[in-house]
Amino acid sequence: MLKECLEVFGEVLEQGRQNGKDIILDSYIPADGTYIFVDRQGNIKDSIEIKLNKKTREIETNNTDIKELCFYDYHSQLVSMNKPVDGKKVIHSNNFYSFFVKKDSIVTKKLTEAIIDGYYEVLKDPLKKKYQKSKEASKIYELFEASEGGVSTDELEKNRQWIKSHIFDLDEVDLSRKDYLKIFFETEHENVEREERRYLLPNIYNNNEYNVEVGDSIYGLPDNNQGMNAKKPYLAAKTRKIPVSYLLNGEEVMLQRLFFDYLMNLASAGKCDVYIDTVKRKIRAYAQSEEPQDVEAGYYLRIKKGKELEIQKQDNIPGFHQILKEPFDFFNVSGCRHTKHPEYQDKYKRYYTREEIGKIIHEVFFSNYLESNYHVDISDIKIKDEILKNCIIISKDTIFAWVRLGIDQGFFRMLEKVSLDLIKNTVVDGYRERASWQLNLRWSFENYFLEGEEEMVERKRELVSSVKRKVFEEKDNWIENDEEYYYAVGQMTAYLISLSKSKNKKEALINPILNAKKDEVLKMKLVQLYKKYNHAIPFGMKRVNRLLAMIEEYVPSGNVSQDMVIFGYVSDNIIYMKEEK
Repeated sequence: MLKECLEVFGEVLEQGRQNGKDIILDSYIPADGTYIFVDRQGNIKDSIEIKLNKKTREIETNNTDIKELCFYDYHSQLVSMNKPVDGKKVIHSNNFYSFFVKKDSIVTKKLTEAIIDGYYEVLKDPLKKKYQKSKEASKIYELFEASEGGVSTDELEKNRQWIKSHIFDLDEVDLSRKDYLKIFFETEHENVEREERRYLLPNIYNNNEYNVEVGDSIYGLPDNNQGMNAKKPYLAAKTRKIPVSYLLNGEEVMLQRLFFDYLMNLASAGKCDVYIDTVKRKIRAYAQSEEPQDVEAGYYLRIKKGKELEIQKQDNIPGFHQILKEPFDFFNVSGCRHTKHPEYQDKYKRYYTREEIGKIIHEVFFSNYLESNYHVDISDIKIKDEILKNCIIISKDTIFAWVRLGIDQGFFRMLEKVSLDLIKNTVVDGYRERASWQLNLRWSFENYFLEGEEEMVERKRELVSSVKRKVFEEKDNWIENDEEYYYAVGQMTAYLISLSKSKNKKEALINPILNAKKDEVLKMKLVQLYKKYNHAIPFGMKRVNRLLAMIEEYVPSGNVSQDMVIFGYVSDNIIYMKEEK
């Protein structure tokens, strides 16, 4: 997977270069802080403030042109905090043309002249001060120095003296802010890039002990999302001659490093859903609020910005098409008027994209709690409602795969399961209009995914009219089918519960009815409700007697239809209706 992603990235990178673009620097987001440029005469040329707006993901700065800043900053960063130049990890830059330190380290006096000198001593003679104990790292550094030359000690000493003379006396810098102070010394770009390579090449592999020479090339374990640690021997594959997962040569590992830097830029911008199209040879990234475009075939990466770039999950994309083959109709099947929540009516319409359907599922079924929890670890989901929380846990991956990856497998089956649990939960919580809204969406999905349901709306409404007519008529009637029966049970349950004078949450009284799996149990629970509240039924309520008689006489043939019981329960109650004249 990663190899194919790197191939596409390499092509995208080269295409950008041919068009005069640098996709790494163009998308780079510097860390919050104060950035100072020192010219060749040792004067402060510019001081730039950088702050990332966490809501808009836009950079807020006092300088409209930060291209040069991005160049210096990007080429001066450490591979990771595990591979610093400064062994005390107070200074966070990688070459003598830059000096990175947290402002707090100046305020608390963590930064000392001794640490500054130690930093520059390592940069002055890396082979002796840093790599001498590692045969592999020493060899890599010696090859670099033979090719590109030694350190310019005159420039290094000049920059060292400037730092020691000014770093503790920069009155124009606000040290109260918990961010970075970064200082750059002006020079040609090629000098910065050369010194970056001087640091980078011996440090780019995870652990140089696992490097292997093949001909004139060195292969090693890349450092991205990888780990080999002497304190964790279980990470090594002991049965292999080379106990690491895979090895890359210098060119390959540099490309992978650029790829992960690019992904880090995307994550910093809040674009954590990455789509790599291996057919169209394109890479696109989106925030959760953005609508992904079509992907012929390829890979999906979910990324996260931490101390390093993390690929949290990956999936294959067999073919993602945003536009649905057939539009989806959200019907008001129940005919609910939504008098308390007229805004619900606005959602009954036709939808054309997966993203639109995802938003409807998120809002209607999951009360706007789904999308923010798509990629949250189960232990970190902060929802008090246990039913809602559990439904999110078991369904979020399947729903996300359908909405954002175009993977249909298991989607409707999962939606059937969790939607019923969520509707029952809404009923028990006492939100009947919302339950009706949710039930309508559930039935609309059945209409969409199951064939032969084109007349669903008419059929459900004819059923309501049929039961209503039978309850109103002054003659003996009977229930004709299972759907009428379970609707009638829901109606009767709603009426009996309405007679309760309890101040407590009386909607919970429907739980035994909703959880009944067999008709015998259903009838028994209904009779128990009747015995509990029949004293409150006004004398001469013929509608109650007719409805109850029809329920008692009918024996259904199939499984209990919880949908229809809920439908009857949340609908306008026939017993309370005024008879039309």
